[in-house]
Amino acid sequence: MSNQTEVLAYVRTKGSITSLEAIEHIGDTRLASTIFIMKDKGHIFNTEYPVKVKNRRGDDRYVARYHYKGYGVPVAKRDDLWKGEE
Repeated sequence: MSNQTEVLAYVRTKGSITSLEAIEHIGDTRLASTIFIMKDKGHIFNTEYPVKVKNRRGDDRYVARYHYKGYGVPVAKRDDLWKGEE
C-alpha cells in the first residue's frame, strides 16, 4: 500500500494526522511531501500550526497537523480552468 493510500485511510478514520503519527502508524517520514502530492491530486487539507507535541524524550516540539476536508478539483485541472482568462 502506498503512503498516500495509508495517509488517506488514516485521516478518513481519525480526521487529521501529524508527522509523528505518520511515522509511528504508517512509516511515512516525509508527510509534508505526501500531503503536497495529495493536494496536487485534488485532496483538500487544512493545516494547523503550531501543534505542541512531546518527542520521545518528553520535550515539547511543534509540528503541523493536517485536517482532511475531502476531495476537490486536482491542481492540474484547476490550472486548465484559468487558461485564456486574464
